Amino acid sequence: MWRKRLPLLLALAMAHALAAAPAQPAAGPRVVALTADVAEIVLALDAQHLLVGRDKLARQPQLARVPEIGSSRALTPQPVLASKPDLVLGSDQAQPPAIYDQLQALGLKVGRIRHSEDPAAFADGIRQVGQALGQAPRAEQLAARWLQALQPQAGKGKRVLFSYDGRLVAGSGTAGDAIIRAAGAVNAAADVQGFLPMTPEAWLRAAPDVVIVAAHNAPVFGSLAALKARPELATSPAVKANRVLAWPAADFLRLGVASPATVQKLRALAS
Repeated sequence: MWRKRLPLLLALAMAHALAAAPAQPAAGPRVVALTADVAEIVLALDAQHLLVGRDKLARQPQLARVPEIGSSRALTPQPVLASKPDLVLGSDQAQPPAIYDQLQALGLKVGRIRHSEDPAAFADGIRQVGQALGQAPRAEQLAARWLQALQPQAGKGKRVLFSYDGRLVAGSGTAGDAIIRAAGAVNAAADVQGFLPMTPEAWLRAAPDVVIVAAHNAPVFGSLAALKARPELATSPAVKANRVLAWPAADFLRLGVASPATVQKLRALAS
């Protein structure tokens, strides 16, 4: 009897083994993400299984097991080569910029994603990463949703100041400016072109309803209490409404996959 049942038992055992086996990653290129912004896009495309190396500044939990190739602020070719990639992707955040030429000279396939602080350019960067990974349709969907969320919206005209350290502000043409306008607010530093310091007199004239500073710079501006006590802010609507806050700098001083969430958070403050 048992001999007659042997084929069935073997089939059941094989089925159980296959069900218990861990899923194998989908086939695709071995990819190194030189910069955190590109790693973030790879993750948003659910393609992290392709990564064999990453910028150490890409700290999402899903990437914890991906080996680091150093910091995008000071890259060298050797760790990248050691990852044996089929493709190296990075953005203009990679330093030194010559790293791309160095890696190409060593025979590696390199893709440089050029996106600026303009939302349309960042959406194009999403598409470029998706194309390189063979994920073009998914990237197109992500880019379209992301860009729609960053479109300027009508609001109540609340005035917002984004500041790096209580002195430098995000003026016109910056990522912060795009986020402010998408939240239906007004950039109180719109007269500043780019990311520049603003005098105390200009801060006073700006009369912001909301002030956001980079949390890691608390040693520079002292504390939120000290910032709110400054003469140029003490009488502002932001202080009176208790809307002087510290956020992670990456949330509001650069564009990223999570920028739509930042827009929503700011819209709630500026409503």
